[in-house]
Amino acid sequence: MLEKTLYPPIDPCNQFFLTVSDIHTINVEEYGNPDGKPVIFLHGGSGGGIEPIYARYFDPQKWRIIIFDQRG
Repeated sequence: MLEKTLYPPIDPCNQFFLTVSDIHTINVEEYGNPDGKPVIFLHGGSGGGIEPIYARYFDPQKWRIIIFDQRG
């Protein structure tokens, strides 16, 4: 049922590590329209990570989807 309400799977258009201290980085992935209005998605909790399904919650033609991975 959920599969019918999501946008189709897409690959990230950008992926990088954001340096937040001398010893820590945060993984960031971007999906969708690089010129679209940015939307930031931070996944639900510790122990989890970025999952490609999160990008499917948003219209990739409209949004520049930015997903942070809290785990680094």
